Amino acid sequence: MNAEAIFLKYTDRYDRSNGKIELKILHTLEVAKVMDRLTKKLHLDGETCEMAHICAVFHDIGRFEQVRRYDTFLDHLSVDHAELGCEVLKQEGFLAELPEAKQQMILTAIRNHNRYQIEPGLDGHTEFLCRLIRDADKCDIFRVFACENMVDTMGETEEQVAGETITDAVYNSILRHECVKKEERKTGLDKWVSFLGFFYDMNFAESLEILTEEKYYRAPFDRTCFVDAETKKRVEIILEETEKYIRERINSAGI
Repeated sequence: MNAEAIFLKYTDRYDRSNGKIELKILHTLEVAKVMDRLTKKLHLDGETCEMAHICAVFHDIGRFEQVRRYDTFLDHLSVDHAELGCEVLKQEGFLAELPEAKQQMILTAIRNHNRYQIEPGLDGHTEFLCRLIRDADKCDIFRVFACENMVDTMGETEEQVAGETITDAVYNSILRHECVKKEERKTGLDKWVSFLGFFYDMNFAESLEILTEEKYYRAPFDRTCFVDAETKKRVEIILEETEKYIRERINSAGI
Protein backbone atom coordinates (compact mmCIF):
# COMPACT_ATOMS: atom_id res chain seq x y z
CA MET A 1 0.00 0.00 0.00
CA ASN A 2 1.29 3.46 -0.94
CA ALA A 3 -0.13 5.16 2.14
CA GLU A 4 1.58 8.49 1.47
CA ALA A 5 0.01 8.77 -1.99
CA ILE A 6 -3.44 8.08 -0.57
CA PHE A 7 -2.88 10.56 2.23
CA LEU A 8 -1.61 13.38 -0.01
CA LYS A 9 -4.44 12.91 -2.50
CA TYR A 10 -6.91 13.14 0.38
CA THR A 11 -5.34 16.32 1.78
CA ASP A 12 -5.62 18.00 -1.64
CA ARG A 13 -9.26 18.57 -0.69
CA TYR A 14 -8.18 21.03 1.99
CA ASP A 15 -6.84 24.58 1.83
CA ARG A 16 -3.07 24.36 2.22
CA SER A 17 -2.85 28.14 2.59
CA ASN A 18 -4.33 27.50 6.05
CA GLY A 19 -1.33 27.15 8.35
CA LYS A 20 -3.03 24.47 10.41
CA ILE A 21 -3.53 22.27 7.35
CA GLU A 22 0.05 22.62 6.16
CA LEU A 23 1.31 21.99 9.68
CA LYS A 24 -0.54 18.68 9.92
CA ILE A 25 0.60 17.50 6.50
CA LEU A 26 4.22 18.09 7.49
CA HIS A 27 3.67 16.54 10.92
CA THR A 28 2.22 13.39 9.36
CA LEU A 29 5.11 12.94 6.95
CA GLU A 30 7.63 13.54 9.74
CA VAL A 31 5.92 11.03 12.04
CA ALA A 32 6.17 8.48 9.24
CA LYS A 33 9.92 9.15 8.99
CA VAL A 34 10.32 8.82 12.76
CA MET A 35 8.36 5.58 12.69
CA ASP A 36 10.65 4.13 10.05
CA ARG A 37 13.70 5.07 12.15
CA LEU A 38 12.16 3.58 15.28
CA THR A 39 11.15 0.28 13.70
CA LYS A 40 14.61 -0.01 12.18
CA LYS A 41 16.25 0.61 15.57
CA LEU A 42 14.00 -2.08 17.07
CA HIS A 43 14.87 -4.56 14.28
CA LEU A 44 11.22 -5.40 13.63
CA ASP A 45 10.01 -7.75 10.91
CA GLY A 46 8.82 -6.39 7.57
CA GLU A 47 5.11 -6.95 8.20
CA THR A 48 5.19 -5.08 11.50
CA CYS A 49 7.19 -2.26 9.93
CA GLU A 50 4.59 -1.89 7.18
CA MET A 51 1.69 -1.85 9.62
CA ALA A 52 3.46 0.70 11.80
CA HIS A 53 4.18 2.91 8.80
CA ILE A 54 0.52 2.87 7.74
CA CYS A 55 -0.50 3.84 11.27
CA ALA A 56 1.92 6.75 11.16
CA VAL A 57 0.62 8.06 7.84
CA PHE A 58 -3.03 7.89 8.87
CA HIS A 59 -2.84 8.59 12.61
CA ASP A 60 -3.89 12.26 12.30
CA ILE A 61 -6.12 12.08 9.23
CA GLY A 62 -9.03 13.26 11.37
CA ARG A 63 -7.27 16.57 11.96
CA PHE A 64 -8.19 17.91 8.53
CA GLU A 65 -11.93 17.63 9.02
CA GLN A 66 -11.47 18.90 12.56
CA VAL A 67 -9.83 22.07 11.25
CA ARG A 68 -12.37 22.49 8.45
CA ARG A 69 -15.31 22.16 10.82
CA TYR A 70 -13.99 23.84 13.96
CA ASP A 71 -10.72 25.63 13.05
CA THR A 72 -8.96 24.19 16.09
CA PHE A 73 -6.71 21.31 17.15
CA LEU A 74 -8.23 21.31 20.64
CA ASP A 75 -10.26 18.12 20.96
CA HIS A 76 -12.11 19.29 24.07
CA LEU A 77 -13.47 22.25 22.09
CA SER A 78 -14.39 20.20 19.03
CA VAL A 79 -14.15 16.45 18.54
CA ASP A 80 -11.78 13.57 19.34
CA HIS A 81 -9.58 13.73 16.24
CA ALA A 82 -8.53 10.07 16.56
CA GLU A 83 -12.12 8.85 16.55
CA LEU A 84 -12.90 11.16 13.64
CA GLY A 85 -9.86 9.81 11.81
CA CYS A 86 -11.12 6.25 12.15
CA GLU A 87 -14.46 7.34 10.72
CA VAL A 88 -12.70 8.96 7.74
CA LEU A 89 -10.60 5.86 7.07
CA LYS A 90 -13.68 3.62 7.08
CA GLN A 91 -15.83 5.97 5.00
CA GLU A 92 -13.12 6.51 2.41
CA GLY A 93 -12.12 2.83 2.30
CA PHE A 94 -8.43 3.71 2.57
CA LEU A 95 -7.61 0.43 4.31
CA ALA A 96 -9.85 -1.76 2.15
CA GLU A 97 -7.02 -3.61 0.42
CA LEU A 98 -5.81 -4.97 3.75
CA PRO A 99 -7.24 -8.06 5.48
CA GLU A 100 -9.97 -7.23 8.00
CA ALA A 101 -7.80 -8.23 10.97
CA LYS A 102 -5.06 -5.78 9.95
CA GLN A 103 -7.60 -3.04 9.35
CA GLN A 104 -8.91 -3.43 12.88
CA MET A 105 -5.41 -3.41 14.35
CA ILE A 106 -4.58 -0.15 12.56
CA LEU A 107 -7.87 1.48 13.55
CA THR A 108 -7.35 0.46 17.17
CA ALA A 109 -3.83 1.88 17.20
CA ILE A 110 -5.03 5.17 15.71
CA ARG A 111 -7.94 5.32 18.16
CA ASN A 112 -5.47 4.93 21.03
CA HIS A 113 -2.68 7.20 19.85
CA ASN A 114 -3.91 10.31 21.70
CA ARG A 115 -5.41 8.73 24.82
CA TYR A 116 -3.96 9.21 28.29
CA GLN A 117 -3.41 5.46 28.41
CA ILE A 118 -3.80 2.55 25.99
CA GLU A 119 -7.11 0.79 26.49
CA PRO A 120 -6.80 -2.49 28.41
CA GLY A 121 -7.49 -5.94 27.05
CA LEU A 122 -5.84 -5.65 23.63
CA ASP A 123 -3.96 -8.56 22.11
CA GLY A 124 -0.18 -8.34 22.18
CA HIS A 125 0.33 -7.40 18.53
CA THR A 126 -2.28 -4.64 18.61
CA GLU A 127 -0.96 -3.22 21.87
CA PHE A 128 2.57 -3.19 20.44
CA LEU A 129 1.32 -1.23 17.42
CA CYS A 130 -0.36 1.24 19.78
CA ARG A 131 2.91 1.70 21.64
CA LEU A 132 4.81 2.34 18.41
CA ILE A 133 2.47 5.03 17.07
CA ARG A 134 2.22 6.76 20.44
CA ASP A 135 6.00 7.06 20.59
CA ALA A 136 6.50 8.16 16.98
CA ASP A 137 3.77 10.80 17.29
CA LYS A 138 5.24 12.22 20.50
CA CYS A 139 8.69 12.39 18.93
CA ASP A 140 7.52 14.79 16.24
CA ILE A 141 5.20 16.74 18.54
CA PHE A 142 8.34 18.17 20.13
CA ARG A 143 9.52 19.43 16.73
CA VAL A 144 6.10 21.00 16.14
CA PHE A 145 6.25 22.53 19.62
CA ALA A 146 9.66 24.08 18.92
CA CYS A 147 9.35 25.13 15.30
CA GLU A 148 5.74 25.79 14.28
CA ASN A 149 3.48 28.78 14.96
CA MET A 150 2.77 28.72 18.68
CA VAL A 151 -0.72 30.18 18.30
CA ASP A 152 -1.70 27.50 15.77
CA THR A 153 -0.36 24.69 17.93
CA MET A 154 -0.96 25.87 21.49
CA GLY A 155 -3.39 28.77 21.31
CA GLU A 156 -1.12 31.30 23.05
CA THR A 157 1.88 33.38 22.03
CA GLU A 158 5.26 32.88 23.68
CA GLU A 159 4.95 36.38 25.11
CA GLN A 160 1.73 35.39 26.88
CA VAL A 161 3.27 32.21 28.29
CA ALA A 162 6.30 34.14 29.54
CA GLY A 163 4.07 35.86 32.08
CA GLU A 164 2.35 32.70 33.31
CA THR A 165 3.05 30.23 36.11
CA ILE A 166 3.10 26.44 36.49
CA THR A 167 0.20 24.95 38.41
CA ASP A 168 1.31 22.89 41.42
CA ALA A 169 -0.46 19.73 40.21
CA VAL A 170 1.32 19.93 36.85
CA TYR A 171 4.70 20.64 38.43
CA ASN A 172 4.36 17.74 40.87
CA SER A 173 3.26 15.33 38.13
CA ILE A 174 6.51 15.93 36.27
CA LEU A 175 8.59 15.48 39.43
CA ARG A 176 6.80 12.17 40.03
CA HIS A 177 7.64 11.12 36.46
CA GLU A 178 3.99 11.06 35.42
CA CYS A 179 2.06 12.28 32.41
CA VAL A 180 0.00 15.40 33.09
CA LYS A 181 -3.76 15.00 32.98
CA LYS A 182 -5.43 17.53 30.67
CA GLU A 183 -7.84 18.64 33.35
CA GLU A 184 -4.91 19.64 35.59
CA ARG A 185 -3.63 22.18 33.08
CA LYS A 186 -4.76 25.70 33.90
CA THR A 187 -2.27 27.93 32.06
CA GLY A 188 -0.54 28.00 28.71
CA LEU A 189 2.74 27.20 30.45
CA ASP A 190 1.07 24.15 32.00
CA LYS A 191 0.48 22.90 28.45
CA TRP A 192 4.15 23.44 27.61
CA VAL A 193 5.23 21.56 30.71
CA SER A 194 2.77 18.73 30.01
CA PHE A 195 4.78 17.88 26.89
CA LEU A 196 7.73 17.00 29.12
CA GLY A 197 5.47 14.39 30.70
CA PHE A 198 5.56 12.59 27.37
CA PHE A 199 9.07 11.39 28.24
CA TYR A 200 7.63 9.33 31.09
CA ASP A 201 5.13 7.67 28.76
CA MET A 202 7.64 6.64 26.11
CA ASN A 203 7.49 2.92 25.49
CA PHE A 204 10.93 2.45 23.98
CA ALA A 205 14.32 3.78 25.05
CA GLU A 206 15.08 4.05 21.33
CA SER A 207 12.36 6.71 21.10
CA LEU A 208 14.10 8.72 23.81
CA GLU A 209 17.33 8.44 21.85
CA ILE A 210 15.59 9.93 18.80
CA LEU A 211 14.13 12.73 20.92
CA THR A 212 17.47 13.76 22.37
CA GLU A 213 19.18 14.21 19.01
CA GLU A 214 17.70 17.66 18.28
CA LYS A 215 16.64 18.68 21.80
CA TYR A 216 13.46 20.24 20.43
CA TYR A 217 11.85 19.76 23.84
CA ARG A 218 14.12 22.47 25.32
CA ALA A 219 13.85 25.12 22.63
CA PRO A 220 10.68 27.02 23.69
CA PHE A 221 11.78 27.04 27.34
CA ASP A 222 15.32 28.19 26.50
CA ARG A 223 14.19 31.10 24.33
CA THR A 224 11.50 32.38 26.70
CA CYS A 225 12.30 34.90 29.44
CA PHE A 226 9.87 33.99 32.21
CA VAL A 227 8.72 36.99 34.22
CA ASP A 228 8.21 35.26 37.54
CA ALA A 229 11.45 34.20 39.31
CA GLU A 230 9.86 31.17 40.98
CA THR A 231 8.47 30.00 37.64
CA LYS A 232 11.90 30.31 36.04
CA LYS A 233 13.35 28.19 38.85
CA ARG A 234 10.63 25.58 38.43
CA VAL A 235 11.30 25.36 34.69
CA GLU A 236 15.00 24.76 35.37
CA ILE A 237 14.22 22.04 37.92
CA ILE A 238 11.82 20.10 35.71
CA LEU A 239 14.15 20.27 32.71
CA GLU A 240 16.99 18.97 34.86
CA GLU A 241 14.82 16.18 36.27
CA THR A 242 13.56 15.20 32.82
CA GLU A 243 17.03 15.07 31.31
CA LYS A 244 18.29 13.00 34.24
CA TYR A 245 15.50 10.49 33.60
CA ILE A 246 16.29 10.36 29.88
CA ARG A 247 20.01 9.70 30.49
CA GLU A 248 19.33 6.98 33.04
CA ARG A 249 16.81 5.18 30.87
CA ILE A 250 18.98 5.26 27.73
CA ASN A 251 22.00 4.10 29.71
CA SER A 252 20.06 1.25 31.36
CA ALA A 253 18.95 0.08 27.91
CA GLY A 254 22.57 -0.05 26.78
CA ILE A 255 21.97 2.17 23.76
